[in-house]
Amino acid sequence: MGSRHQKRLAPLSLRLISNPDHEVLTQLYQVEVSAHQDPWTLDDIAATFSDNTRCIGLYLKEELIGFAVICVVVDEAELYTIGVCKKYQGLGLGRKLLGATLQECLQLGATRCFLEVRVSNEVALHLYDRYGFTITGTRKNYYQGSGGNPPEDAFTMMSDLTQLPPELLCDLA
Repeated sequence: MGSRHQKRLAPLSLRLISNPDHEVLTQLYQVEVSAHQDPWTLDDIAATFSDNTRCIGLYLKEELIGFAVICVVVDEAELYTIGVCKKYQGLGLGRKLLGATLQECLQLGATRCFLEVRVSNEVALHLYDRYGFTITGTRKNYYQGSGGNPPEDAFTMMSDLTQLPPELLCDLA
């Protein structure tokens, strides 16, 4: 990332989002729509908030530009979703968001994290590989076909969080 991008993105912050009101849910939904080809609905996002889940928001100044949702039960975490608005993709922000998300998993006592990802999502696969995720299986037709796209398989992946180098992780600010 060049110095011009760093200056433009200098006021970045990562924050825990708890008990979101309708306005924040709408912002989360807007990010979701921008980031994914098969986005969750507003109701899907609202339903993820429970005692076992955490939502980490990535903000540029006060604008929500990315988020991740994790669920932690005892010593295992699952990354439900992660995304950055399309116009901010390719700037290393997904790494920052994933690093903070996995740090939150560790702080909540998780030692492993699981996720599903489209088999065709090479950018995400590269990112997850960087954070120690390995493919553990395949779920056939996991993603529904939509918009003329056929159903797609998902890889299931797992990372041993205790083996991650500290420089990959970052705390919420």
